[in-house]
Amino acid sequence: MKMYLKFLLALITVLISCNSGTHLINNKQYLANTEKTFTQRKVLAGKRDSALFSVFNQKLSREQSEALQFLYAYMPLSDLADYTGDFFLSNVDISLRARTETSWGKDIPEEVFLHYVLPCRINNENLDSFRIAYYNELLTVVKGKGIREAALEINHWCHEKVGYQLADIRTSAPMSTILSARGRCGEESTFTVAALRTVGIPARQVYTPRWAHSDDNHAWVEIWFNGEWYYMGACEPEPVLDRGWFTEPARRAMLVHTKSFGAYMGDENIINKNINYTNVNNLAKYAVTKKIFVKVFNKDDAPVSNALVEFQLYNYAEFYPLAVIPTDENGVCQFETGLGDLLIWAHKDDDFDFKKISVNETDTLKLKLNRELNGRSSIDLDLDVPIVRSPLPGPAQELIEQNSERINKENIIRQKYIDSWMKPADAKTLAITLHIDTARVISIIDRSMGNYKEISSFLSETPDSLLRFALSLLEILPDKDLRDVKRSTLSDHLRNSLLHNNIGAETGNKMFLEYILNPRIANELLVPWRHYFLTKLPSQLVIKASGDPAIIIQYLNEKIIIADDENYYNTPITPVGVNELKVSDSGSRAICFVAICRSLGIPSRLEPGRNVPQYFFNKKWNDVYFSDQKQPDQNKGYLKLQSTDTKPVPEYYIQFTIARFERGRYNTLEYDYNKKITSFTEELPLPPGHYMLVTGNRLNDSKILSNISFFDLSENEHKTVDVKTR
Repeated sequence: MKMYLKFLLALITVLISCNSGTHLINNKQYLANTEKTFTQRKVLAGKRDSALFSVFNQKLSREQSEALQFLYAYMPLSDLADYTGDFFLSNVDISLRARTETSWGKDIPEEVFLHYVLPCRINNENLDSFRIAYYNELLTVVKGKGIREAALEINHWCHEKVGYQLADIRTSAPMSTILSARGRCGEESTFTVAALRTVGIPARQVYTPRWAHSDDNHAWVEIWFNGEWYYMGACEPEPVLDRGWFTEPARRAMLVHTKSFGAYMGDENIINKNINYTNVNNLAKYAVTKKIFVKVFNKDDAPVSNALVEFQLYNYAEFYPLAVIPTDENGVCQFETGLGDLLIWAHKDDDFDFKKISVNETDTLKLKLNRELNGRSSIDLDLDVPIVRSPLPGPAQELIEQNSERINKENIIRQKYIDSWMKPADAKTLAITLHIDTARVISIIDRSMGNYKEISSFLSETPDSLLRFALSLLEILPDKDLRDVKRSTLSDHLRNSLLHNNIGAETGNKMFLEYILNPRIANELLVPWRHYFLTKLPSQLVIKASGDPAIIIQYLNEKIIIADDENYYNTPITPVGVNELKVSDSGSRAICFVAICRSLGIPSRLEPGRNVPQYFFNKKWNDVYFSDQKQPDQNKGYLKLQSTDTKPVPEYYIQFTIARFERGRYNTLEYDYNKKITSFTEELPLPPGHYMLVTGNRLNDSKILSNISFFDLSENEHKTVDVKTR
């Protein structure tokens, strides 16, 4: 402890000595708060002291030092665990250059620069060196332009690089998005914000978490200049700002919001404010809104403080919380939303109450936390969405035509890049050279898109004796992994998986392929963690775990501190990062457990539905609960889903979902999107408890006929639930 205090004092001395040049943070109170928070984060990230904080031993200017302190003070656990001080300093230097090398840099207010230019993190993406790689190119793109014109031009540049394609929930880094020339809206907007911030234009990703009128969501971009925020579609350039294909849908939204990095200093509409970030409600820019109030009482009619009030919107056959807002000391909270219908659900501990409201007809709602769980009740809910209004006028036809011409040219440029990827004939030649199946190689190379060099090099560098396993490894990966995984990562997972033959390392063995060889666990960034764990874990754990996997649970209980609130961007920490930082959120710890098991040849997974970590031992899947978690009854009940509806056949997240009651609310079980009820061929083994079935039928006018039905599942019970949509 004494040594640590000496180091901390030395660090503070270094920081104080970095006093050359002007301040980046001139607000003295804000600077003092940042320095205080930075010191706290220094303690939190103590296990990665050298990797993160040795950067301060360099000769830094005052601006560099304060910029790094700001980032460190407010960054989530994922950034503290998986990146280095040199990485953040390189990004800081680009931000500071853009301040001086662009015509608008000097006019950006301090608080806007700190929140919306300096941060590397935009949402839940994997971070990369995009700013460093593309700064000079982007500076050329905006040369001689004002900030408004520069923003529009940057969006054209982004469209030239990336087009839209639906993808899984892991948000790829900007350079990976460029590599595959496509991304979903969350990736397009992350990429576009990164490009704008690179040249010092304040930008943020905004999104509606769920549309009211359709089962979907969307993200786009806002930019700041002259004291106002303006919007545009990411990689979807329009001739003017404040226009996009989503302009009309956004007028029907129930929430549009953004996450502001750092201790927020702005005066916008706040949903909730945390020490390290703030959720900002942007909806009033897009739609007609109304503020509603909720008062929460206990069974004795006394106000309940710190109850959580969820403003839930029907979407994807579940009631999704647009916002979760705690009540104040008077039991009251407020939320500004659109003029549709919501289900308001309030809870504290296991006590709860709920009611469906029409916002247009509601000013204040009172909820009493005394509702009893009834395993046989069913409630029909008719839900309306905000009405359609007359469309807003668009830009002049001449501008539209000029813009369309540019878009067509950009499509051609992007397609030319796509056409440069490895052709099927070349993939076939590669396969023949390596004496492996040509059809499999052609398919793998096609799925890898712009990452074909890494994939083909991995195959070429793999010994002949391992090539059949290499093909199986590549085939089991999701498409997005093939688009950005590195050959070194693949090699680590291939070679170290085959060290374990306790269940038979065979390419036809499903248990080996899916639950040992497979490096994909959830939506974390793939990194080479197998050799790391084999060499970094205690030797006795490595030796004994295959005979008693519970040793791994004990190790994580003893070594890993859980701080769920500190990983507030919900980006999973890599398994290596969890073990290095020794601080984690619960979800990342679960991923780390699975990674350790697979590294040691123990089949492991996150169970479909509940995402509970499991290991296969003694011929069965065993649930894993850590010392800080409440363990449900290990005996299961068994749920069989069926439906007499045939037009259409109910599909998960389309017409129905199942949720389990935990701590005052029902949490949706995460089965595959679009999975037909006829595909649920086997009974679902689930912990005994209270469950809720949600069904919904969205009509042509977007009105929803929904039903929520409650049922109980007992230990060893075999229950059949008939799923019917209204």
